[in-house]
Amino acid sequence: MTRFIFRLPTLLLVGMLANILLIAAGNSGLGTPMGDLGFAYQPWADEVLHNGVLLGISSAWVYPYPALIPILLADLASPGHLAVAWLIGRAVIMLAVLVAMVRYKNKDDATNRMRYLAAYAWIGFTFALGPVSISRIDSFSVILAVLGALALATGARIGAASFWTIAAWVKIWPVALFAAIATMRKSWLKVVAYGAGISVVLILVAYLLGGNQSVFSFVVGQGERGLQIEAPLSTPWLWAAVLGAADAGVYYNHSILTYEVFGPATQVIAFWLGLVQVGAVAITVALSILGNRAIDKIQTSITNNDAAARRNEVIAWTALTATLDLIVFNKVGSPQFISWLAVPIILGVLLGVKRWKLASALVLLLSLLTWWVYPVVYDGILSSQAMPTAVLLMRNLVEIAALVYANIRLTALSKQKL
Repeated sequence: MTRFIFRLPTLLLVGMLANILLIAAGNSGLGTPMGDLGFAYQPWADEVLHNGVLLGISSAWVYPYPALIPILLADLASPGHLAVAWLIGRAVIMLAVLVAMVRYKNKDDATNRMRYLAAYAWIGFTFALGPVSISRIDSFSVILAVLGALALATGARIGAASFWTIAAWVKIWPVALFAAIATMRKSWLKVVAYGAGISVVLILVAYLLGGNQSVFSFVVGQGERGLQIEAPLSTPWLWAAVLGAADAGVYYNHSILTYEVFGPATQVIAFWLGLVQVGAVAITVALSILGNRAIDKIQTSITNNDAAARRNEVIAWTALTATLDLIVFNKVGSPQFISWLAVPIILGVLLGVKRWKLASALVLLLSLLTWWVYPVVYDGILSSQAMPTAVLLMRNLVEIAALVYANIRLTALSKQKL
């Protein structure tokens, strides 16, 4: 049975079935979990291809402009119906990356078994999160980030930095992964230089295409957003509405096509959350630096393999903690954000990190709860019903618990001794 599981045809079959079932679930009629493809991405593609509007370049847009690439390619492959090409193309790309995960190794790389475990983990997390895991631009940033994790596992730190930088120019969250390797004393300058170089090239390309201040609109525009209902910090206002408060509740923000909470101090909290998020990531980076310094102090007294294993632990826990920072302290909180967490978990598996099972279980539970939140009980949350709102509360508490646990593990690594 084990030999059957750890074979490429089996892996690809499982991956293909997972994608087929997710597509079927997304079109089952339960909510509109894949609605962004038709309601947002298709109009954006039409705007660019038919009206010549350069979103994220000369016209303000919610994402960095490279995020247009998969959207436009999908529409070019299936004009007017980009959802078809998007879902098929994304599935094919995922299967190709799964092949790379179990085939591309070097002599110091993870065992074949660990490669397959990481590949199955990716499929499992993707399936557990539901249709939003395959129908958002985040899914392509995740694919690029997984390639970065694979590069790092094969010893190509610069390759990882390159993939994660490009992924961050699709959706900004992979900066959390980049931070995990930028904190290593011996290579941080080269890593940062490659990341900066790629970013400069992408910015220059944008300006050569006629770009203006809109190139950075994805950063500036976030400051105007309120608290989205799925964000953990929205909880007090959601429950105030459940308990019948007249001055708190949910409203639809038509300009950004999402549901947010209203009530006393929501705008103040939304403003300060951005700074809190930066502060949380800064603390994570500091702990990562301390972890690597602790290893430097004892390196002469331990084997090279032990030192490498400890550094891998610091990398993986930093990546997980920083990614959770970006989710827990985020005023947006969209369900697809949970898909980001698959990457640090995959990275930890590929690097053979010890005591990784609980972190993996928490992310799996988060994924399942998020599918339950959206789309299963989402309408109930919008109408301030107690039980659906309790499901969201439970999901948010698990998010916070995962962050606390990751911080505990990373803090322990910053104090490690012989």
